[in-house]
Amino acid sequence: MNVNWFKNPDNVVYADENEFVDNFAFETGIENLRQEIEDFRNNPTREGKMLKGKKRVSVKLLIPNLMFDEKIDMGDNVWIYMGDVMESYCVYRPWKE
Repeated sequence: MNVNWFKNPDNVVYADENEFVDNFAFETGIENLRQEIEDFRNNPTREGKMLKGKKRVSVKLLIPNLMFDEKIDMGDNVWIYMGDVMESYCVYRPWKE
């Protein structure tokens, strides 16, 4: 895992938290994904946090700007990483009007 992979737009999906998380939680079998993201956002770690789903899926929650020495676009958000062969999801909260 390196920062250049996360900088490649072909590897990233920018996902509105309100529209994405519940469906992704269902698809992966991670029932408490929304709470896990919120907890990780409030208490992030440099190495990230692994989550296991019920459907033989594991994901890693991470904040790229904490993990890497180089900053990236939207790297302060929580990202869901599923390996280099899958897209990563940058989970953002939409602006409040």
